[in-house]
Amino acid sequence: PAPLLKAFNFGLQKLAMKTLGRLSKGIRLGWETGFDSGKTVDYVYENKARGLGPLGKIIDRAYLDTTGWKGIRERGINIKSCIKEAIGNVKDSGKPVRIMDVAAGPGRYVLDVLKEVSDSKITALLRDRDTKNLEAGRKIAESIGLDNVKFEQGDAFNTQSILGVTPKPSIAIVSGLYELFPDNQMILASLTGIAGVIEDIGYLIYTCQPWHPQVEMIARTLINRDGDPWIMRRRTQAEMDELIRSVGFEKINMKIDSYGIFTVSLARKGRQK
Repeated sequence: PAPLLKAFNFGLQKLAMKTLGRLSKGIRLGWETGFDSGKTVDYVYENKARGLGPLGKIIDRAYLDTTGWKGIRERGINIKSCIKEAIGNVKDSGKPVRIMDVAAGPGRYVLDVLKEVSDSKITALLRDRDTKNLEAGRKIAESIGLDNVKFEQGDAFNTQSILGVTPKPSIAIVSGLYELFPDNQMILASLTGIAGVIEDIGYLIYTCQPWHPQVEMIARTLINRDGDPWIMRRRTQAEMDELIRSVGFEKINMKIDSYGIFTVSLARKGRQK
């Protein structure tokens, strides 16, 4: 429970977000789909202020320029860098480059990389539980002329569902997902599936959020994809790395945004000799 003054302050913020804030397209989208949804994150990646009238665009620009969303955009850049590094490593091993994102949302960062590397031999499977996210991803892929990507509905926490993916991926991605859930057993169920399905010479790209400057404001004023208060689970980097290590991966590289909020790590399946 918040002290009275703090509760009043957060109450005013929530009221403003639910009334005047709806002039902003981004805030309106957050109330419709959840502020942690794939559609919201994809909107943040686009970084184009939109809204109802000039005031709506001003509010939307202020929303998009909050520290957390700036960090998200830097995280997207770091994810793409790690994907390219993993692609290079798999190519050097002589294995086919097959990418799987277990909770891709629209998958914009993967699609951007596929467009940039322009190699039809590289394939990607983008999975998500929300068919609307998958449809949005299909539209992006069509708009940039990609035909080497497949979209599939799937549960990122269902071990057997992940193990059923064929052909086996050589690169797996899980971005912005685990920090939304407090239960490490759920995370391990997901990671067990990923470790079991990925090629022997394979790589995992994963994110972590050890800290966030707006974590209480977000929890008390915004909603998640299920319409509940958006309460984030901050894990230390050591905790997240240990979860990865426990299923047979070894971290080989890590990047972090300039605000120190979001890390992106690259891990290799198996121990390095």
